[in-house]
Amino acid sequence: MTTTSTYHHGNLRDTLIATVIAQLAQQHDAALSLRELARTVGVSVAAVYRHFPSKEALLAEVAAAGFASLIQKWEAQLPPPGSLPAEQRFQLLGQQYIEFALAAPAHYRLMFEHQDVRQFPALQQAAQACFQYVLQTAGAAVREAGLDARWEKAAASAGWSLGHGYVMLLLSGRLAMADGGDELSPAMVPRFFQLPVEALMQAALPGGTIAIRPH
Repeated sequence: MTTTSTYHHGNLRDTLIATVIAQLAQQHDAALSLRELARTVGVSVAAVYRHFPSKEALLAEVAAAGFASLIQKWEAQLPPPGSLPAEQRFQLLGQQYIEFALAAPAHYRLMFEHQDVRQFPALQQAAQACFQYVLQTAGAAVREAGLDARWEKAAASAGWSLGHGYVMLLLSGRLAMADGGDELSPAMVPRFFQLPVEALMQAALPGGTIAIRPH
């Protein structure tokens, strides 16, 4: 990437974030040199520190932008609620989640591996907003199945855990270690997003079975 001054006065902060995102798209990890970043944008390192007190603070903003981009993908590509069965919509959400992660693995890793989100309010808020989107989508599937609304968070957490775990195992090459290689393709994984709801419908919990709401 050539060194050039591509920003206008007042938006250096946004330019720095966009430049890091562009760099991550060409990398396999979230390694970042502030000196190289400043050279790419065409400013001094001191100018970078005027907008971000540390490299970690800059990366936190980049991670937050990743969660925002994922939500934008869902909003643009998911059919509106009620246009198809909620369970299918939840599976589509999982499919698009995996597509997003595999298209930008370095950025995705940063979103989930960047220190403690509680140290960076903007990142914490972005991650929470993303989970709320998952929760709303999973919740519709839970209600559609006639389950009590108190199980919505469990279904959302299980679905997210499934998608995230698959992505991380795939990116690390762990799935290919088994005999026969990786037979679970990214396209197949979202089909398993129905399992949290089915498990809630069938599993017995301590003290009795899960309550089913009357239709």
